[in-house]
Amino acid sequence: MEISGYEKNYRNLAPGLKDFDFASSCARLGLRETKDGAEIEFLGRLYRLSREGVEAADGEASDPNFRSILVHYALSQGEGGPGEEFLALFQLPGVMRGRNQGDNRSLLNGPMYERFGREGHDGFREAAGRLGGEYLGPHPAGGHLWEFRVLPRISLRVIYVEPDEEFPLELNVLFDSHSPEILGFECLAFLQHCLSQALASA
Repeated sequence: MEISGYEKNYRNLAPGLKDFDFASSCARLGLRETKDGAEIEFLGRLYRLSREGVEAADGEASDPNFRSILVHYALSQGEGGPGEEFLALFQLPGVMRGRNQGDNRSLLNGPMYERFGREGHDGFREAAGRLGGEYLGPHPAGGHLWEFRVLPRISLRVIYVEPDEEFPLELNVLFDSHSPEILGFECLAFLQHCLSQALASA
């Protein structure tokens, strides 16, 4: 059976854990150290990291993009965080300056638009609760503000702006400003898409 490009990417990354110092990473990045490696809650599911790679604790199949992000996170040399300022991906300090974020309905947020365009904020509230999202109340510029501690040192916020007669549904994902010190741009983009997928599937 042919494996996907995403699975190949994960398999190329996983060997980086073979000689890894889990104790140091757990202390710095907020992972839970175990006898064989570490554990981490990620988007509503528990994962185990070992020198052999990453797997879901329930033993069921898991998204290779999720596993790849967890390898990148564990191998990160960053520390501290999360930050207190929240910005869109393309507005983050040191990340692709000068480029526009583009259509917010693109691949990154597509799964959320597909589901919550039908179910509205009530459906979003239910899904967010399943992933441990915290409702922060109305956003000053309009809409509903939610926060997700997706990784121990990285938080994301989602602004849910309900549609009306003039404007369609708007979903904006914001990263805490410390995020680029932990993960690179491509990983953060995948992280945004993974949150969108997880909310759409919750």
